[in-house]
Amino acid sequence: MTDRRDLKKYITLSALLSSAFATVLSTSMVRVASPYIQEAFELRYADLTWIHNSYQLSYAILLPVFGQLGDRFGRRRILLIGLVLFGLGSLLCGFAWGLLSMSVFRLIQGIGAAAIFPNALVLGTGIFSSRERGKAMGIWAMGVSLGSVAGPTIGGIVIQFMGWRYVFFINIFFLIASLGSIIFMVRTTESTSSKSDSFDFGGTIVLAVMMTLLVTAMVNGPELGWLHIGVLTMLGLMVGCVHLFARIEFRQKQPIIDPEFFRNRVFLTSVLCGGMHLVAIQGMNFLMPLFLARVHGMNALAIGLMMLPQAAIRFVVSPLSGTLSDRYGPRLPATLGLIARTLALVSFAFLTPLSTTMRIALCLVLDGAGAALIWAPSMNAAIESFPQNIAGSVAGVFNMLRFVMGVIGTVMVGVLLDMFFVDVPLSGSVPGFFHAYLALAVLTALALTQVKYLNPTAPSTAAAEAVASKHDDGTMGQTNARELRRKSAHRTEEK
Repeated sequence: MTDRRDLKKYITLSALLSSAFATVLSTSMVRVASPYIQEAFELRYADLTWIHNSYQLSYAILLPVFGQLGDRFGRRRILLIGLVLFGLGSLLCGFAWGLLSMSVFRLIQGIGAAAIFPNALVLGTGIFSSRERGKAMGIWAMGVSLGSVAGPTIGGIVIQFMGWRYVFFINIFFLIASLGSIIFMVRTTESTSSKSDSFDFGGTIVLAVMMTLLVTAMVNGPELGWLHIGVLTMLGLMVGCVHLFARIEFRQKQPIIDPEFFRNRVFLTSVLCGGMHLVAIQGMNFLMPLFLARVHGMNALAIGLMMLPQAAIRFVVSPLSGTLSDRYGPRLPATLGLIARTLALVSFAFLTPLSTTMRIALCLVLDGAGAALIWAPSMNAAIESFPQNIAGSVAGVFNMLRFVMGVIGTVMVGVLLDMFFVDVPLSGSVPGFFHAYLALAVLTALALTQVKYLNPTAPSTAAAEAVASKHDDGTMGQTNARELRRKSAHRTEEK
């Protein structure tokens, strides 16, 4: 009976994971299609970035919004709406006729993805007990890694034999399969909020403006110059929006981003660890292909093959990180991952034009293993540090903050390359790449100094109870407070 029940949980998790897999697969395939889209629409590189930024912006801005909507109105319902929107956006992208249409349709895709990710994640991991949740999170990370691995290969084959538009069309089949599996396999008795407070439209609008200004300034800063009047204006307005957003959220009964989140040290440490993970991932995705092309003269196929071990080891190690988190707590796998990743980034800094492909591959494997050990424990710690009834909001805010850190990190890497990379030396480390990799290593080591606080067994109970009281009626708030105290006491006994 127990085995059958466990099997049902894993089938349900797989059905929900398929939705996140479809979005990651699509994103990976679009990256491969970018040069062909650029050629078809005769775009400049600056124009091409907006095809990606329109998706990323809508995704990041709306993550906490759809996380809260899922908490209030049902996560399965919001997830299914997200799948329909993502599928519609994919279909429209396949018929796009220019930059504006493609950017708008990608924005629709981003809206759908923002509705999918936090709600699918919380539904999938929520069916497991707290003792098994780390393992479930590791399986989730493994599935997402599979999308990253398969995307470039599937995308390359589709583009080669069918054309770039079919990258969007073929994704619809994955989405239909995911939609069907969730409709027929996922049954949930989740509770929704009984409060009738109005939605935080003011906070949502200011958040959207703030994020748009930040990302636009970060993208245009290196090209226009950080002292350009347009960039300075955007950054100044963004700072003003931060102040206005804080005032709005403190007055809201159910804010989009609850200020109480930032009183919870476990949550802040989780964001730091998860954010540094994303900074390193995006920095690597930007730097390594350039390094292999500019310094080692590899073509696109060779670069793809070189990057494969990093993605493959993430696929293998991700379930292990979840198991370690369940057994020993999130600090152990996160610490091991941050150490491995720091060592790998330092090793990348000292790569030279004479470095062998074997040496580069080993560094990539070490980096991939470190990456796999960080994400699942930090995400699980963030969710576990608050009541389960607001897990969607927590997941949304967690991933939005990681996105902001990732954007800033990528800009930092680009600035360092522009400042120091001039030409490839005959031997020794390569200026620009050396500086960028060392900067990423320092940031990862910074997270390592704070990982001791990654301990959801003793959450910031006052902050967590304050959030619980805002997001539910009195009975539910008391239940969540008791749940937090029970978890803390139970895990203290285990220690």
